[in-house]
Amino acid sequence: MRHFARRIWTNLLLALAVAAAPALARAQEVRACWLTQYAYLTQNEAGLRAFATNMRNGGINTVYVAMYSGGGVTYWPSKSFQAAGGTWASPSFDWAAHLVRIFHEEGLQVGAWFEYGLALGSSSHPVAVAHPDWLARDSSGGAVTGENGGFVFLSPGHPEVVQLLKDMASELAANYDFDDIQLDRIRWGRKTTGREYGYETVTAQAYQAQFGSAPPSNVNNSQWVTFREGLVDNVVQQCYLAIKGFNPGICVSSAPLGSYGWTQMMQRWNHWTAGGYMDLVMPQMYMTSLSSFQTEFNSQKSAAGAQVSKLGVGYRAQDANDWTLVRDQLNYARGQGVSQASLWVYHFYTSVPAIQDELDNLPDPGQPWAAPASNPFVDPDMIQIVVDNSTPGTLASAYVEGGSGWGNSAQSDFLGFNSRVAPGSALASAEFHARIDRAGAYDVYVWHTASSNRNDAAQFTVEHAGGSSTVSVDQRTNGGRWNLIGRWLFENGARARRVSVSNVGSLTGEFTVADGVKLVFRDEVLAYCTPKPNSLGCLAVSGASGTPTTSGADDFVVTASNVLNQKAGIFFWGLAPKASPFSGGTMCVQGPLRRSAPLDSGGNSGQNCTGVYSYPLTHAYMTAQGLVPGTAVFGQFWSRDPLHPDNTTVGLSGGVSFVIAP
Repeated sequence: MRHFARRIWTNLLLALAVAAAPALARAQEVRACWLTQYAYLTQNEAGLRAFATNMRNGGINTVYVAMYSGGGVTYWPSKSFQAAGGTWASPSFDWAAHLVRIFHEEGLQVGAWFEYGLALGSSSHPVAVAHPDWLARDSSGGAVTGENGGFVFLSPGHPEVVQLLKDMASELAANYDFDDIQLDRIRWGRKTTGREYGYETVTAQAYQAQFGSAPPSNVNNSQWVTFREGLVDNVVQQCYLAIKGFNPGICVSSAPLGSYGWTQMMQRWNHWTAGGYMDLVMPQMYMTSLSSFQTEFNSQKSAAGAQVSKLGVGYRAQDANDWTLVRDQLNYARGQGVSQASLWVYHFYTSVPAIQDELDNLPDPGQPWAAPASNPFVDPDMIQIVVDNSTPGTLASAYVEGGSGWGNSAQSDFLGFNSRVAPGSALASAEFHARIDRAGAYDVYVWHTASSNRNDAAQFTVEHAGGSSTVSVDQRTNGGRWNLIGRWLFENGARARRVSVSNVGSLTGEFTVADGVKLVFRDEVLAYCTPKPNSLGCLAVSGASGTPTTSGADDFVVTASNVLNQKAGIFFWGLAPKASPFSGGTMCVQGPLRRSAPLDSGGNSGQNCTGVYSYPLTHAYMTAQGLVPGTAVFGQFWSRDPLHPDNTTVGLSGGVSFVIAP
């Protein structure tokens, strides 16, 4: 394979480039490429950053990295895949964490490409051997398909298969900062003409239960086809819901087959977009002529219907193709209003340099993706910072142990590769360090292995913008999962200690766990936005200063109304007025804030307030902050202005003061 890829992009849209420049400057479109494990497994960090430079120079804004493909192994430590009989690519190195960190630092959006989906490389794959009842079978009981030298497929009709895929997708969503999870090969296999599979026991029994008869021998029977299509739809929907359940901001995409995927593999991706359980589809339109591409594209666009905004195109060039053909295909799709694109260059896997050739030949700067574009399917507020005890130290994160007695846990419900424990016989602590690139509110989660000999009051200390807060966690329960311990504001800054855990106070026979920490950005309280005009105009405090309240005479009730943008808000408190309320000793009263119904003009002294928030600021809370009776406290209310540019620190003005009652 030669440098033909560069030629297409060098010459692409030459006649249209000038006219299209203003639109490109404002482009909101996916410009992606797929990156196989055959490429990245050979690279050190410098090599991966060189890949990213090629991508950026070519106008790429998104890279889909293979996380499950090749020999049917996962490139992250998947507990669910291992439990099913599968293996990891490395017993000690997490490629998912490595790749997402590097490519994010290089300014790219990163998608976890779930390439193999329901496919296994062969009938001898460990998962196939461990679970033969999971395999899709034809009417003669055979599981081997005619695809890729004898793939077998897991049955979308088997509940345990559906659960496995949900669990694997959930791990990627919950434990990493991926912007996108791309599902591939969620379909039936094909032997020759297609639709041969689905006769395995579990699917046949489900059909019998629904229709009162065994599946028909005619593989093209319309009722039988629709039933099996529905099983594929269910897998996609269940994966989508599982991913969104862990983080709604993650884009869920797919790279389905084109028309023959409908007619042969019973993969109706238009059901997914119409049903609301797929954000973006990139059908593989790998056609060898412009006319055949136009026919295929028009068919796919027609299938998208009202959901055409979720449609993109997967393009491929191969050795026999002239890149001018792909140029014409891309021009045609863009002319039809479908600009989302992902590039795949056909290459034989006989040599790693063939993969590098794909990257070397990405679009030349200026043709056609000279102007910057952002991926509109990626939520800019979707930020997850995960630090595991096995995380290698980098500029972004580190795990640091102190004291003595640390060792590996014998429990299996760890995050990543293992978990660390320390007995209570000597003081021990562990720190989780992270760089924070964006200031704001973050939910803080911790992960531990649970056992009856664990510390039932492990002390987790969070270092946040307002100081430090300590939370006790019972590590005898709720192991093997993320546990929310609170929400705090963090300032952006270089790698520093964000959370630490200590065995202080534990008994000799009690073990304190240090395993994982996760910070998840929350859009509701962004620390760098200015309040809407007059959002402080109705701030009031009642309570211990003399007015009875429903929460008790010793408590305050803080009310903020006239919140024009109807977004969530936050109350700030300090011992003196502050120009910048996010540091310098100012305290934050954090949610859950309770928003009541909007007030009418008669409900607030004639003002037409559009949103009301109230919060009981208890006497106990103030005492815990070291504020003794008689102390004057100053308060402000902040609410987000979504129109304000990001990364701008603006001081709040206005506010109220009150005195803590005796």
